Parts: sequence; structure tokens; C-alpha cells
Amino acid sequence: MRIKVLIFVYVLVLGIVCSAYSEADTPGTYYVIADILNVRLAPSPKAKITNRIYRQEKIVVYEVKNGWARISKYYDGWIEGVPQRKVARWVAAKYLSPTRPVDRPQPKFSNDPRIQGIPKVGQYGLTKSEVELLYRAAEYFLRTGRCSLIAYGDKSVRKPNTYYVNCDGRENLFFKPSDILKAK
Repeated sequence: MRIKVLIFVYVLVLGIVCSAYSEADTPGTYYVIADILNVRLAPSPKAKITNRIYRQEKIVVYEVKNGWARISKYYDGWIEGVPQRKVARWVAAKYLSPTRPVDRPQPKFSNDPRIQGIPKVGQYGLTKSEVELLYRAAEYFLRTGRCSLIAYGDKSVRKPNTYYVNCDGRENLFFKPSDILKAK
């Protein structure tokens, strides 16, 4: 009897663990488990990428088809310049989980209350070294008096190899990694 109970508990726990890391297979709410997940205009790896979503983001899945999850309602739109009546946004279902993935290990920094909105590792697709760079830049701009508060920071989407911090809620200060590493 005791062995049967242990086997039952083992199977139950294994089922819970496996389901937590399985891909989306039914409509519902899911979390992104990939660091960066491409959003496409059709359920195909060759379809045009329209956006990216990031690890731990919560999304709604409307349907799952052939390993692809539809994450928007259908709408009239354009694909490759041709009007379409049924366009939607799709992601690879294998990168979704019904449970929120754990936080990535975070770098240790001073608890300076003037640094308020630096993203965590994994947030917006940022790596550990990128988050460390943002903290170093925030500390540099505070130490040199350019800012009295860092409201947030991130990687620029338009300028290659460029990052920014928002100084005092009024202006973004853009920099390249070499600018901050030289300024030690």
C-alpha cells in the first residue's frame, strides 16, 4: 500500500512539473518562457515578424494550430502589401507555459534609492551584462551630477549598440558601452 501511495505521489508531482513546462495547447493565459519571442503575421517560421515579446510576459492565447498560438483577435490587415480579411498575431507555442518562469539571477548593486527603473535580467530581452551596464551608467550620471534621479533605462531599439537612462524624468541620456567603461 505504501509503495502504491509513493508511486501515486511521484506520478502526480511529475505530471504537475511536466505540465508547467509544456507548450500552450489550449486557449487561455500563458507566460513567455523564451528570452525573446518573435510575433508573426501567420503561423509559420517564415511569416513576417511584427513584434517581439519577452520572458515572463503574460499573454492570452485564442487558439493553437500546428504548434502555433494565436495571441490576437482576427482583424482586416495587409500581408506583403496585399489586403487580407483575416490577419492575426502568432507565436511558437513551445515557448509558452501556463506558469510564470522564475526570475533570472540578478546582479548585486547598491540600493541607491535614486536609481528606480532599471529593468531586471531577462526583462525586455536584456542580458546580465546589459543590466550591469545600465546600473554602471546610472551610477556614473548620478556621481557626475548630470542627474539627481534615474527614472528608468533600457537598450535603444533604433540606435545600434546604444543604451539610455532617463535623467530626472525629463531627458534620456544615450550612451554606448565604451562611453561608460572609459568613464570609470
